[in-house]
Amino acid sequence: MKKIFTLTLLAGALIAQAKVYTLADLAQIVGTTENSYASGDETVTETIGISVDGNVYTLTLPTKLADGVSGIGFDDNNIVLSKSYLTLIEGNDLTIGQDETLLFAGAGMIEMSGTLTATNATFGAAEGSEATAKGFRIFGDNTSATISGCTFDKVGLNFGSTNGCLKVEDCTFNEHNSKSGNSAINFTSSCTGNEIKNCIFTDNQLSSVASGANAGVGITITECTITKSITSTRLYPAINLSINNNDIIIDGNFISGPAENTRAGGIAVSNLLGTSTAGTIYVRNNHVQDCSYGITLTGGGNIRIEENTVLNNKYIANANAGGSGINITCNGATNEANAYLRANTIQGNLWGVTVIGNASTPNTHVNAGYVGNNRNDVEFNPGENVFIDNGNGGMLYDWYNNTLSESFAQGNKWNVTEQTEELIENVIVHQADIATLGIVHFMPPYRANTAITDIEASADKDSNRYYNINGQQLTNPAAGIYIKDGRKVIVK
Repeated sequence: MKKIFTLTLLAGALIAQAKVYTLADLAQIVGTTENSYASGDETVTETIGISVDGNVYTLTLPTKLADGVSGIGFDDNNIVLSKSYLTLIEGNDLTIGQDETLLFAGAGMIEMSGTLTATNATFGAAEGSEATAKGFRIFGDNTSATISGCTFDKVGLNFGSTNGCLKVEDCTFNEHNSKSGNSAINFTSSCTGNEIKNCIFTDNQLSSVASGANAGVGITITECTITKSITSTRLYPAINLSINNNDIIIDGNFISGPAENTRAGGIAVSNLLGTSTAGTIYVRNNHVQDCSYGITLTGGGNIRIEENTVLNNKYIANANAGGSGINITCNGATNEANAYLRANTIQGNLWGVTVIGNASTPNTHVNAGYVGNNRNDVEFNPGENVFIDNGNGGMLYDWYNNTLSESFAQGNKWNVTEQTEELIENVIVHQADIATLGIVHFMPPYRANTAITDIEASADKDSNRYYNINGQQLTNPAAGIYIKDGRKVIVK
C-alpha cells in the first residue's frame, strides 16, 4: 500500500497548471492511501482515497484529520482530500467516461470549480453509505457541466455558477437521499442557459429540480418523467424554481406524486424575495397528477400556463392549505403577478384555479380568457380551459378569486350541465359571493360551435345578419370579430 505524506494547506499556495483529470488519473494519483490522526492517547490509521475494481471506483474520505491539518494534498495540491470533499482546485476539469462507475463512501462528495463532463456513467453510494453519500458539488464563476446518459443512485448534483451552465440529458436519478441538497439537481446561485432534457426522476426524498430563493435561474426542463416525486413527509414540489430576469421553460413533462403522501407538490415557481421579474415563465404541455397541488406561482412574476393537464391534485390533509389545480399567489404590496392561462384541463382537484392577492392592493392579474370583440387585441385569449369535478367539502370549486383583483376567464368550459351564467356562478367564488373580492368575468363561456376555424378578411356585404360572441344579433356591427352565416368574420 502506498503511503502519501500529509500536509497543511496554506492560503495562497501556488497552484500547478490546470489539468483535465479522469477517474483513472485520480485513482493513480490519490490511490488507496493511509491517514493517521490522534484519538485520545492512540493514533488511528485508516485507509482513504480511491480504490479500483475493474471500472468501479470507490471514493473514501478521511473520518478525521490530524490536528492542524485541513486536508491531504496530491499532485502539487491540485487535488485535496478533506473530511467533506475530494476537491479539484479551481480550474481543473474532470471527465468521466463510458461504463465507469463512481461510488461515494460515507458522506463522500467531489467538489470542483472547473468543467465536469460525464457520459454513460453510473454514480451511487457505496455499501452502507446509502443514507449519507452526497455526489457532486460544482461551483465557481465559470464552472459548467455536461452530463448525458448517466445514472445517479442516492447521490445528486449541486450546481452554482455565474457565467457557466448545467446541461443534463437522458439521465436517471433514483432515490436521491437529499444529502447533496434539497433536490436531485440543485442550483445554489443564479445562472442561465441551463437545460434538463429527457431525464427520469423516481422516488426522490425531496424535489427533483430546485433552486434556492436567492438563486433564480434561466432554465429549460423538457420531456422529463418524475414519478413518486416526493417520498419525504416534508412539503416540497417536484420542480421548485426561483425567478430572476431570465426565462424559465417547463415543457412536456410528466409528474406524478405518490398519492399516499400528502406533502408532494407538482410545479412551483416563486419570487419570495420580490426581485426583478423581467423574464417570463412558460409552463406548457405538462401532465401533473396525484400531488398536493398542481402548478403554482408565488410572488410577482409573468407566467404563461398553457395546454397542461392537472389531474387529481388533492392529496393534502387540509383543503385550506393546498389542493389547487392552478394557483396564482402574490401577497406583496410592491410587486405584481401576471398570469395567462389557456387550454388547460383542470380535473379532480380540491380547487380548480385559486387566485390569492394582497389584502389592500389589487396586484394579482389573471387572464384565463379574454375574448373581447377583436382577436388582434393584445389581451385576447380564447380561454379554452376545461374544468371537471374540482371541489371539496361537498361543493364544486372551479375558480376561487380570493383577491381584490378582477380576473378574466371567458371562453372556458365550466363544470356545469349547461354553460349558462346562472349555473356557472355556482362554481365560482368572487365578488358576487363576497363583496370585498374582485369580480371574475366568465361570460361568454366556451361554445364548441363558435370555435374560430376560419376568418375572412372582411364581412360579406350580401347579408346583414351579424352575431356577437354572445349570440346576440347586431344590425350595424362595429369593428371586431362576429359570426355570420355560421362562420367567424372580421369587420374592419
